[in-house]
Amino acid sequence: MIRYLKHSEIDSEKWNQTVRNSLSPNVLAEYELLDLLTGDDTWHALVDDDYKVVMPLPTRQKGVLKYVYTPFFLPQMGIFYRQDIRMSVYVHFLEEISKHYVLADVLMNEQNAQDIDELEFPPHFVSYTLSMHLPYNELYSQFHENTKRNIKAAQKHQCRITVQEEKVADIIALFRTNKGSEEAVNFRDDDYTRLQKVSDYLLEHNLLEIYGVRTNDNKLAAGALFVKDGKRRWFWFSGRDNQLSECKPMFLLLDAYIRDHAESDLDLDFNGSSNPNVARLYQGFGGAKRLIPFIRLFKNKLWEIILSKWLSKL
Repeated sequence: MIRYLKHSEIDSEKWNQTVRNSLSPNVLAEYELLDLLTGDDTWHALVDDDYKVVMPLPTRQKGVLKYVYTPFFLPQMGIFYRQDIRMSVYVHFLEEISKHYVLADVLMNEQNAQDIDELEFPPHFVSYTLSMHLPYNELYSQFHENTKRNIKAAQKHQCRITVQEEKVADIIALFRTNKGSEEAVNFRDDDYTRLQKVSDYLLEHNLLEIYGVRTNDNKLAAGALFVKDGKRRWFWFSGRDNQLSECKPMFLLLDAYIRDHAESDLDLDFNGSSNPNVARLYQGFGGAKRLIPFIRLFKNKLWEIILSKWLSKL
C-alpha cells in the first residue's frame, strides 16, 4: 500500500537504508541532504511496503497551489527500490502524486529509465558516464581527437592542478561572476547559499573532492566539485574564468581527475547537460550517453490547461 507521508512522518533511518541499498543509490537523495537541498521549502514522500519503495517529493507552494519540483544540485530523483518492481508500481506511484499536487516536475533516475522506457515520457535528460576501471593510457585513447588537442593546448600554459586546496566559496564565486551572470542562468542568492551548505555537509562527511586549476601567476582559472557516492563520482558543480578560456582549464581539470582515478572501480557521472556544447565536452572524454526520463504530471486535464500559460513564463 502506497502512503503519502509528510516530512515530519518520514523515518529517516529507514529512508536512508532504502536509498543507499537501492538499485540506483544517490547520496544526495538521502534524508539529511534532501533537507539541505530543499532549504526553506520542504519535501514529503511516497512510501510503499514499509520503505521497500520510496519516492521523494520536494514541495513548493504558490498561493494555494502545491507542486513538486526538482531542486537545483540534485542529479536524478525518481523512485528508489532495493529489488526489481512491477510496472504497475510506477503507475500507482505517479497516480498517487496527482492526488496531492496540481503539478509535478520529476527528474527520474537511471534505474527508472530502464524500467519505464515503455511508458514513453518525453523529453529525456541526457547524461554521460565514464567507467574509470581501465589504465589511464587506455582511457585516454578513447578521448575524442578534439579533446586530446585541447588537453595538449592547455598543458602548454603550464597551469597546475590543485586537489582539496580550493575553497568552495571561491568556486561558487567564479561561477557567479562568469556563467552565472548569463540571463539563462536563474540561480538566486538562496540557491548559492544552499549549495554552500550542502558542500559544507559533504566536506564534513568526507564526501566531496575539490579540484582546481591555477595559472602560473596563481589565478584560479577553474574549479570543480565532485561528490563521492559509493562507486560513483558525480561531476556536481564547476566554475571557470571566461577571461582565462585560452588556458582551456576544464579540459585540464577533467583529464587530471580521470588520470588520478584510473584503474579504480569508480564511474564518473558527468551529470548531463541540456547545453549541447557542454554535452560535447563530456562526450569527448569517452562518456557513454544515457537518457534519464523527465516527467511532468498534472492533477487533471483542466489543471494542465490552467497551468500551461504559467509554465511558459518560467
